[in-house]
Amino acid sequence: MLTFAMMLMLFSPSLVWANSRLAPLDTTAGARATALSGIMKRDVRKEFSREELDQMRSVLADLVEGNREVADLFPAAPGAGKTSGKGNQYDAIREQIQNMSDKELTMLRSAMDPVSMQRKLARSRAVIANFKNTANTVGLPGIDSYCGAPVSTEAIIASDVVYFLAEAVRDIAQDGCNEVVVILGEGGNLRAACLITDAVYIIAKAVNQGIHFCDDDYAASVGQASYDRLGHIHDDLAASVANDDSNKSMIVNNDNTNKDTIVNNDNTNKDTIVNNDNTNKTTIVNNDNANTAALTLLINAALTQIIDNANANKNELKNLLLRTQIEADLASTDAAVLVALYQTPSTVCTTPSIPNPTTQCGLLDLVSAIVHETIVNQGNSASAQALWVQAEALKASQPKAAYATFRKAYKASSK
Repeated sequence: MLTFAMMLMLFSPSLVWANSRLAPLDTTAGARATALSGIMKRDVRKEFSREELDQMRSVLADLVEGNREVADLFPAAPGAGKTSGKGNQYDAIREQIQNMSDKELTMLRSAMDPVSMQRKLARSRAVIANFKNTANTVGLPGIDSYCGAPVSTEAIIASDVVYFLAEAVRDIAQDGCNEVVVILGEGGNLRAACLITDAVYIIAKAVNQGIHFCDDDYAASVGQASYDRLGHIHDDLAASVANDDSNKSMIVNNDNTNKDTIVNNDNTNKDTIVNNDNTNKTTIVNNDNANTAALTLLINAALTQIIDNANANKNELKNLLLRTQIEADLASTDAAVLVALYQTPSTVCTTPSIPNPTTQCGLLDLVSAIVHETIVNQGNSASAQALWVQAEALKASQPKAAYATFRKAYKASSK
């Protein structure tokens, strides 16, 4: 344990996990520091609860599964081993972990913190689960890698963390296995527990070396492919230059020949176009003059029609508005105030003045016509007709009385 504690002091405390990435430039040292930080936790207790012992067993099984997941990233990598099927080494070790005695688990639990280990394993396994093996990527011919794909920095660091955890578990277990310890009041040699942690470590080391091999091999393959492609590009460029020189001479000779033909043809076309333009100019000017005269006549006729139509609409609207106002006054109650203009005879007119610039005559004759038309339209009521005749007789001498009678006649016709 003293040896392991001294080893931990060699690493900087600044090498910590941050957002599933390691800050130090030396990723191996960072991964080791991340794996070792906090997992060693000396507990002087001689007894642990069933839950605490099972948690220790569970984290050892998770460590095996973490190595299996790393190995599955590149099954062809050296050291990946058999990760599934009958007789694979991972299931064999898991079975041994499941059969570990409470004494063995107590020895490990007294020196390690399974909670910290599980947290670190969970982070690494999450990174591994998100890694995508991009072997045989379309568009990258010529890269002949044994493992067939690049390995991301995150996957390498996650693999290193799993490996260093296995290494740390082995080292911590060795201290307990190299001496006789007292557990639960009894003495005994716990070498069997170390055989299991040694096996986990051996698998983790083989898998980790395989991942690093894949990374190195892919980098070397990319370098070789890049060198081969540069040679191919060099040959293509040399052939392209020679072809361009040949094409240049042919294009220059052809352009000189075509230039003379084009110049002669342009001169001929120029004369033809000038003569045709002169002819078309006269035709266009004469046609434009004729169109201008025709459009002027059409515009003037349309303007006259619009003005006449507007005046007709204006008068119609004015007459309709005046009639509805007169009928509204005729329909009002007998006690309502009378509109003076409606009871004024047509022979009485005002003198033009500001703000009334036009002559305005009385509308009593118009009122009479409206009432009479209403009586006819409403069915020639006898009482209404009699009132209208009475009002007509009063128009000349008593216009106000006549208008009041017209109102009675209008209302009588509408009943």
